[in-house]
Amino acid sequence: MSSLKIKSIKSLKNLKNKTVLVRCDFDVPLSHKNTESTKAQKHKSTIKILDDSRLQACLPTIEYLLKKKAKIILIGHLGRPGRKVAPELSLLPIKEKLEKILSKDLRFKNYDLRINFTNHQSPITNHQISMLENLRFNPDEEKNDKNFAKKLAGLADIYVNEAFAVSHRSAASVDAIKNYLPSYAGLNLVNEIKNLSYVLKNPKKTLIIIIGGAKIETKLPVIKNFLNKADHILIGGAVANDFLLAEGYKVKESLVDKDYIEEAKKILIKSKVKSQKSKLQLKTQNYKDSKIILPIDFVWGNNKILDIGKKTIREYCAIIKKANTIVWNGPMGYFETKKFANGTYEIAKAIFKSKARVIIGGGDTNQILNHNTAYIIHNKKVFVSTGGGAMLEFLGGKKLPGINKLLN
Repeated sequence: MSSLKIKSIKSLKNLKNKTVLVRCDFDVPLSHKNTESTKAQKHKSTIKILDDSRLQACLPTIEYLLKKKAKIILIGHLGRPGRKVAPELSLLPIKEKLEKILSKDLRFKNYDLRINFTNHQSPITNHQISMLENLRFNPDEEKNDKNFAKKLAGLADIYVNEAFAVSHRSAASVDAIKNYLPSYAGLNLVNEIKNLSYVLKNPKKTLIIIIGGAKIETKLPVIKNFLNKADHILIGGAVANDFLLAEGYKVKESLVDKDYIEEAKKILIKSKVKSQKSKLQLKTQNYKDSKIILPIDFVWGNNKILDIGKKTIREYCAIIKKANTIVWNGPMGYFETKKFANGTYEIAKAIFKSKARVIIGGGDTNQILNHNTAYIIHNKKVFVSTGGGAMLEFLGGKKLPGINKLLN
C-alpha cells in the first residue's frame, strides 16, 4: 500500500474571513447527576464531561483557523439520540467546555435542525466561533441525506473533517457534504492517517499487532490484513475465546460469537498456529514460525475466561520487548473489574516500557492510558488514535467514507 497523502487545511493560502465548517468529534462520555432545585424546577441535571480528549484533539485545527482569522462553525454529534431530539444529549455542555478551554465565547444555535437553517447567522467579530446543535437530532444525518448535506454546506465556504472516530460512517456531515464544498482534513485527521499509513506501508520490524476486547467481526479484517505483514499477532479478551473454541479448547461459559468460529478456524489454518490446548508450558521460541499467538493460561470467573494468565503475560511481554512497532486495540480481559485487570495493565506496562513505536486505539484506550501515565511519559513514540472502529476499518484495508475525496 502506497503512502496516503491527504489534503490538509494547511494547504489553503488565504482563510481570512472565510467561513469554515469543522466536523468535530464531540461524542464524549458524560456523567448525569440529578440535584434538588427550586419548587418550580424539581430536578436540575448536572452534566459532567468525564473525558475531554476528543475535544483536545480538535483544538489544533480550531486554533489554526483562529490564527488565520477564519470564521468557524463547529458541528458534531453526541451519543445515539435515535434520530430525534433528546435534550440530555444536547451539545450545550460541549460548547461550555470549549469556551473554557479556548477562553472565547461561542454562539450556540439550538434551533430545530429537522426543519430548516433559515435562522442561522454567520459568526461575527464578537463570536468568531459558533456551534450547531447535535446533528443526530436530525434523522437525515445518519441517512447520509444529500439535501441535509447541502443545507449544511450552504452555511460555509470550506469544509474540514476533524472527526476521525466517525470517518467510517456514511453520514451527511462526514460523507455527502464533501460533494458540495471544497473539503480538507483537519490537523489531527492528517496525523491519524500518517501514523496508521505507516503501519500499513513499511513499519519497522519487528511488527507486533495486539488484539483484544470483544466484537470479533470488527477485528477479523485487521487480523487477516496483517497475517503477511506482522511478525506476531497476540490475541486476548473475548476475541481469544473465539479462536480458542476454534482450536477445540473448552471455554465453558465464556463470551464467544459462534457465527465467526468457522472463519477463525480458517485463519488459524492459514497462519499455521500450533494447537496449544495441551501445551501450557510452551516457551516463546515455540512461536518462532507462528503469526497468531493465543493465551496459554487464563483467569476464570463464574466458568468464564475473564483474563489472560501469568504464563501468557510472560510470553506476551517477552515478544513485546523485541518489538520495534506495536499496534494495540482492545483489553486482554474484563479489566473493568480489578480482579481481571492484571493482564491488560501488565501488557500495557510492557508496551510503554518498550523501545517500540506504539499506536493504540479503542473505546477503552483512555482508561488504560491513565493507569500507565508514569510509563508513557518516558515513551515519546506513543500515538493515541481517537478512533476505535475507524482505526480497525482503516487497518483492515477498508476505504473510509470520511476520507474519500480528501486524498490527493
